[in-house]
Amino acid sequence: MLSDATGDGEPLVSIGVPTHDRAATLARALDSALAQTHTELEVVISDNASLDGTEVLCRAAAARDPRVRYLRHEHDVGPTSNFNTLFAACRGEYVMMLADDDWLDPGYVSACLAELRANPAMALVAGWTRYERDGAFVYDGTVHDHDQADPADRVRAYLATVEDNGVFYGLMPRAVLERVRPKANVLGNDWLHVARVACQGQIRTLPEVRIHRELGGTSADVASILSAFGRSSWQARAPQLVIASELLRDIAWRHPVYESLGHVRRLLLGLTGATLSIRWRDLAWHLLTPGVAALARRPRGRPVWALYERLTRALGAGRRPA
Repeated sequence: MLSDATGDGEPLVSIGVPTHDRAATLARALDSALAQTHTELEVVISDNASLDGTEVLCRAAAARDPRVRYLRHEHDVGPTSNFNTLFAACRGEYVMMLADDDWLDPGYVSACLAELRANPAMALVAGWTRYERDGAFVYDGTVHDHDQADPADRVRAYLATVEDNGVFYGLMPRAVLERVRPKANVLGNDWLHVARVACQGQIRTLPEVRIHRELGGTSADVASILSAFGRSSWQARAPQLVIASELLRDIAWRHPVYESLGHVRRLLLGLTGATLSIRWRDLAWHLLTPGVAALARRPRGRPVWALYERLTRALGAGRRPA
């Protein structure tokens, strides 16, 4: 069995890779994990009952490299349970997740680990997220630097600035992960997860190393996410409000990581954090779009839609429904 540290004092790092029917991109993710300059690592794959060539690919990778450990669910347990399987299975002193269609710069783990070991107040360190589609750059992710001394201030700062949430794929001490798991099977569960981390310590983004994220897949839109979670499709009408309500419950009374704040501070943080998490412009567009689309379907309704699309492009929000 692997230990938490090697003989020369270098800590074991676990990279967890949840996967489901992604053999076409999984090899790239695994290659980038195994090519890390920090070599004392294990790559743990949790296969959610894939029916393509994923199992063959993973067993071959495990046969080639003893650092690869392959776990398989015989029946589809959903993406959230698959993440929770990895949270429990990773044995490293430090842990991170890697999506099966993403990939890392070779120095990603080394840079994040050095920052964590140099600053004991740090709970999560991530590289700067670069979003791509079919090999082409699309946009850079949000930079998170939250070094406030007060845990409630860190949580508020995170929720006020989170957008794409690539920081979820950063490195953290396993002790931090133990206090935030399990991942909840709700819309916005990655926001809940990182908020719980922020309650424990500081968060930092390192611009010098990158995690590359492929746009699309399960997280392409809210409807796809809700379908994967087995949640009601009505939540796609106002996802901002759904996420805010989940944050309120998680912070104010549901998750034990916030107990140290006391009842009153928890409630106040839940209320303010939930409010800060709402992107009001996006919420208005989610609520407005169905009505505008209905008008556009009527005779002579196209000018209404054309005006809507011009406003959308000007504000940088919204997307025409299929």
